[in-house]
Amino acid sequence: MNDLSGATGGLASRVLAWWQAESLAIDSVLVGVSGGADSVGLLRAVVAEGSIPDVRFVVGHVDHGLRGAVGSSDARWVGGLADVLGLDHEVVCVDLGESKSEESARRCRYSALGELANRHGCQAIMVAHTQDDQVETVLHQLLRGTGLKGLAGMSGCKALGDDLLLLRPLLDVSRSEIESWLSDLGQLWCEDATNSDTRWTRNRIRHDLLPALERDYNPRVRQALLRVSRLSAEAVGIVADAVDGVWGDCVLEQTPLVVRLCAETLGGLPESLVRALLLELWCRQEWPRQAMTFAHWRALAGLIGDCGALDLPGGVSARRNGGVVRVERGDVG
Repeated sequence: MNDLSGATGGLASRVLAWWQAESLAIDSVLVGVSGGADSVGLLRAVVAEGSIPDVRFVVGHVDHGLRGAVGSSDARWVGGLADVLGLDHEVVCVDLGESKSEESARRCRYSALGELANRHGCQAIMVAHTQDDQVETVLHQLLRGTGLKGLAGMSGCKALGDDLLLLRPLLDVSRSEIESWLSDLGQLWCEDATNSDTRWTRNRIRHDLLPALERDYNPRVRQALLRVSRLSAEAVGIVADAVDGVWGDCVLEQTPLVVRLCAETLGGLPESLVRALLLELWCRQEWPRQAMTFAHWRALAGLIGDCGALDLPGGVSARRNGGVVRVERGDVG
């Protein structure tokens, strides 16, 4: 492995500019490193000379157990890179059980990284999602019929509970720029064959749908999707401020499994704001939202005006009695 001491400029400068713009007051970060170009580029950038000062970086690698000996080899390679960089590192293996979907893999990965961050005393997890990932995410959400939050895509800084942040400093950097920067450094990376497996929806979007859209409909479709993402994020911010303004009057009680809402106050709000408040409620409660369709949200908002009951995805039920709407999730253990 080549000498890694001189990685300055380029990607490192952009990551430093992002860090300074976010004004982050943290001193310990877990960097999720798969071994692919994006995460290796991120790691090299954050520890480069002249990059982010006075922060301790720890390398975390998650082995999903889907690639057997190849996955174990990548884990060793990441450990070797961390050793050369003089960084603490740890590998965690996760078992997806019988559910080997993209969503289950994502949940397990973030859960494992969260445990690693806590174990190493880190205040944040940093991951290498790029501009290309943002484009694919927005298109994927659009195909699923998402709302504004989905169209906004991924945020650069997000709270994961009270004591942990999720950081994405590369959302304005393309995958090709990262690979070019690494090549200039002479830095190798691991190629993950599963990234070409079109059984996964994300890979079909990347390898089939996006090229077809660029070729047959709009050669600048990526830029168009990024513009949709930015405009949606602005709108989400406005809606979030409106929800915060009425939250205290609408939410009477909030526990991990039960929330009581004031039907009278909610009844005086536009339905769109009620739906936005309910969506925010699901986010704050960390209740599953993937199976919640627009029809579900609208039916739940409609319950504000009429006594009745609803059974919703994720083991959630809602019932209005008098002036109170009680939303409850069954104990899922």
